[in-house]
Amino acid sequence: MDIKTLWGLRVQEYYRKMFRYYSIIGASVFYFFLIISSILIYFFNLFLQWIPPQISVEVILSLLVTYILKRTKVRTFVKRADILFLLPLEWRLKPYFIKSLIYSFVIDVIKLVSFITVFLSLFLHTTNINLLFLFFIVGIVVYNILMKWIEQWLENHVQLVLHRLNRFFLIYLMCYFLFKNDWIYVLILMSINLVYLINFIRKKRNLNWQWQIDEEESALLRNFKFINFFIDVPNLKRSFRRRRLLTMILQRCIPYSQSSTFVYLYSHLFVRYNDYFYLYLRLTVIGIFVNYAMPASGWIFNLLILFMTGYQVIPLQHEMKESVLLYPISKSQIKDSFLKFVLVILYAQFFILYFAMFMHTSNANLFNLVIGSLFVYVFVYFFVSKRVNVLGSTFKE
Repeated sequence: MDIKTLWGLRVQEYYRKMFRYYSIIGASVFYFFLIISSILIYFFNLFLQWIPPQISVEVILSLLVTYILKRTKVRTFVKRADILFLLPLEWRLKPYFIKSLIYSFVIDVIKLVSFITVFLSLFLHTTNINLLFLFFIVGIVVYNILMKWIEQWLENHVQLVLHRLNRFFLIYLMCYFLFKNDWIYVLILMSINLVYLINFIRKKRNLNWQWQIDEEESALLRNFKFINFFIDVPNLKRSFRRRRLLTMILQRCIPYSQSSTFVYLYSHLFVRYNDYFYLYLRLTVIGIFVNYAMPASGWIFNLLILFMTGYQVIPLQHEMKESVLLYPISKSQIKDSFLKFVLVILYAQFFILYFAMFMHTSNANLFNLVIGSLFVYVFVYFFVSKRVNVLGSTFKE
């Protein structure tokens, strides 16, 4: 193994794997993704116009940039076997990890530049975009990467929580002052943090290999979860919770019969798997908020929320283990159960959003109720039904 070429080989291996997935996604849903993104940007701009004058745009932009940077992962492309094979060579791996830090820095800069480009009109309205602005943006990204990197040496959970709070508020304050054109405050904060970072990093420490592996696996899992919304990703690890109260409610609501077997199983998967459950909650809360902030356009956004929810729960059909085929139930009945499950959760979401609109405005009329109900039915039985078993589900005829 050549240490000098190891990093390049790992990156090439990663991008070859990702290219296979994203080429399939790009060929099938690129235009859909483009349309959805455009609609979301449109509604985001409407939301910014709705913001009360007491809340400045800089506050919102700073929170969004801080959120983007807080999700940073230092990509080292290490593997579990490296603990055995590379640990004895740790003293020769300094160039490897420097490249990883530079790579993570470049990715974060690309994210921020993309965000600024999409909402350029807002940034031009709030701040002067010039070389000094870009210099400070680069400085904030460097600070964020280094603050993330030193997490591996924190000794306990309390230190980790305090460190992350410190990182969050300092990034937010630097972004806020940057967008307000108060350069001197950004420079002061950067100088203080530079002293802190130098004092922390100058001490020689061994790498925390377990932290490196956990970070890399977490970054890969996040990527695969996104891909899994469009195509099936084999052997994808899921986080779950039992949620006993919701499980008890399901047991009472779903009839005890053979025809309801897979409705029961899909419902339990949906409730227990954090990915799908939190996705449903997030989109529902966003829909309620939009109905409050922009009631005139709420019914359009409700249809978009229903579409996004329904589209992103389609991969749930692949989560069944092969052992479920032992049930003496036909494959067509399994498909009907999945469609019934999707129909129920979408109708439940729609009525929650409609009720939120009804409580806030008179725009929630019978027309909106009929349109939303028809949309859910048509979407499930004409759109979702064509995609059940299409991408290689475990149930095959």
